[in-house]
Amino acid sequence: MDQLATGVRDVGRGLGVLRAHPGLWKWVVAPAVITLLLIVALVAGIIHVVDPIEGWAVSHLPSALAHVASSLLTTLIVVALSAGALLVFVPLAGMVAGPFNEMLSEHIEAAVTGKPPVAFSLSAFVHGLVLGILHGVRRLVGALVGLAIVVALGFVPVIGTVAAAVVAGWFAARGTAYDCYDAVLARRAMAYGDKLAYLARYRQRTLGLGAAVAGMLLVPGLNLIALGLGAAGATVAALELELGNNRIQVQAQSSRPLANR
Repeated sequence: MDQLATGVRDVGRGLGVLRAHPGLWKWVVAPAVITLLLIVALVAGIIHVVDPIEGWAVSHLPSALAHVASSLLTTLIVVALSAGALLVFVPLAGMVAGPFNEMLSEHIEAAVTGKPPVAFSLSAFVHGLVLGILHGVRRLVGALVGLAIVVALGFVPVIGTVAAAVVAGWFAARGTAYDCYDAVLARRAMAYGDKLAYLARYRQRTLGLGAAVAGMLLVPGLNLIALGLGAAGATVAALELELGNNRIQVQAQSSRPLANR
C-alpha cells in the first residue's frame, strides 16, 4: 500500500517539475488539442450509433415490452458504449500523446539530472511515433480483450456489476501506467515485453500512478492533460528508481531549478 500511495504522489511531483519549468508545458498542450478532437469524435460516434442499436434491440423484443423497455435500453446502451469508449480511449490517447510525452520526459530528465537534452530530430520523433503506434496497437488489442471480459462479467448475477467495475478499473490503471511510463521506457529503446516486465517489477508504484491518472481521465478538461502529467510523474519516479534509494538526491536536483526561477 505504501508504494501505491507513492505512485499517486508521483503525479504531483511531476506537476512540480512542470511548474518549475513552464516552457515544458508545450509538450503537454500539443497532444491535449489532438486528444480533445479524439474525444469529440468518440462522443459523436456514440450519439450516431445509439438510435440504430436501440432500434435493432427493440425490434427483437415482444411488442408489449418494446415501448416500456425503450427508454431503459437507451440508458443501458449509452452506459455500455461509454464504458467501451473509455477502455478504447486510453490506448488511443496514449498513442497520440506518446511521442510528445517522450520529448517532455527527455527535457524533464535534463532538468532533474542537469544533463543537456538531445537536440530535436524530426526523424527520431517520427521513429518514436511509428514505434509508439505499433506498441499502441498491441495495447488496443489488449484493451478490447479486457472489454470483452468486463462485458462477460456484467452478465454474472448479483456480483457481476461490482466485479466488472473492479476489473475495468484494474485494466484502466494498468493501461494508463503503461502509457505514462512509456515516455521513459521508449527512450530506453525497450522492447514491448521488457516494458511490461518493468511495470511488473514495480507493480504497486506504477499502478498507483496509473490509477491516479486514469481517474483524471474521467474529469472533463483535466483528461486532456492527464497523460502529460502522468508522463512527468513517471519520469521523476523512473529516475529515482534507477538511482536506487537516492530519493533525497533526486529531489535536491529537481528543486534547484525551482529556487532559481
